[in-house]
Amino acid sequence: MVENLIEKTVIPSKFQDENGQLRVNELLKSYQELEKKLSRMVQVPADDAAPEERQAFYRALGVPESPEAYQITVTNELMASDPDVNRYLYDLGFTNKQAQAVYDLAAQKIMPVIQELAQEYEASRQRAALVHHFGGNERWGEVSRQIGAWARGHLPTQVVDAMATTYEGVMALYGMMQSGEPGLMNRSAGDEEILDEEGLKKLMMSPKYWKEQDPATLKKVSDGFRRLYPGTQS
Repeated sequence: MVENLIEKTVIPSKFQDENGQLRVNELLKSYQELEKKLSRMVQVPADDAAPEERQAFYRALGVPESPEAYQITVTNELMASDPDVNRYLYDLGFTNKQAQAVYDLAAQKIMPVIQELAQEYEASRQRAALVHHFGGNERWGEVSRQIGAWARGHLPTQVVDAMATTYEGVMALYGMMQSGEPGLMNRSAGDEEILDEEGLKKLMMSPKYWKEQDPATLKKVSDGFRRLYPGTQS
């Protein structure tokens, strides 16, 4: 019966000898290789699979042993590897490469949007303080045009751009415009360093002021403006 079945089966050429007869040894060898290949294949666990089966599947894919084992490189200085996010990615079966891709995507696409929104919010907050100080939008609009015209004619563009981003900076420009060129502040013995107008301009050009928003630098600038222009602070 087996012989009749073989005769009716089309034998691939690699399993035939020169007489067209079945090469049993070659067929057996091919079958053994197929068994080895099947044994190395990973079966996707069912939704109701046991935790051990699912963990074995994750290990085969390259998922770390635990969320803490993710090796994440953060490219944005405002971001950090987050344990809760890592746990969520781990529960979904993310490999280290896939988890890294999530962080990279956040740095490239999400963080710029967040930073832009934060800058817009801060600008709105600073403007609201100025509108309140000058008694309304109409008065502030008039004063802002005057400040802008005066500043462009008397100060470097970089200094104006830096000072115009904060309430304190705008009030300093307003004080300069009203008083012309203020004289240098004198220093008293035992006093801490008192910055003159030029010193404040240089300090505001520092990334610590306009980019990093360093609290100590912000306070130093604010205190300096308060000394130079005591009538311009709310």
